[in-house]
Amino acid sequence: MTAVDFRPSRDGFRFGNAWPRGAPVRLAGVGFGRVYGGLCGGMAYEARRAWLAREPLPPDTVAPADGVLANRLFKAQLSSLRLPAGPLRYLWFQLPPNDRARRELTLRHGLPGLRRSLAAGEPALLGLIRVVTWDPRRVVENHVVLGYGLDERPDGSAEVAVYDPNHPGDDTVRLRVTPDGTVAYSHGSVAAFSVVDPRAAGSPSGRP
Repeated sequence: MTAVDFRPSRDGFRFGNAWPRGAPVRLAGVGFGRVYGGLCGGMAYEARRAWLAREPLPPDTVAPADGVLANRLFKAQLSSLRLPAGPLRYLWFQLPPNDRARRELTLRHGLPGLRRSLAAGEPALLGLIRVVTWDPRRVVENHVVLGYGLDERPDGSAEVAVYDPNHPGDDTVRLRVTPDGTVAYSHGSVAAFSVVDPRAAGSPSGRP
């Protein structure tokens, strides 16, 4: 097992990626209403940043409706989208005919990228392709988590330990990869994953 000393129960947010009151949208100090979707990319990015900086995360157990933390998470989420390229990459990888590309994304970019990041002592942001569909509206169902451990077996299979903002405090969440690149997940379906560049987080690496 190659891993860093990150534990979701200790180093992740104590609240889940649920925003029933919406997260505030502010740019340059000006409010633009609220966003009601998830902020998984922002939460994973901020958890990684705080861990690397050895800063404890706030003890909040409910997603903030406003304030400094909410603003920080929204800004991280906005950066994670890498508009317009980020969503376009997810859209391409989720198309039904691209099964081979999805498997290669995991085997050639996801696992090697995670291995390099952990060897450097850093957890890695992972972009998960969670849907296979022609419907572009479902691109919002794709997801971002934080990988902090990798167990590669002699038979070519692998298990990845992840912090999932949708499941706060859960140290048992895993991605499991077969030798042919098929992915299984502890919570629902995942078709592929890759490392997301934390300097411009959000879309899976790997060229379509």
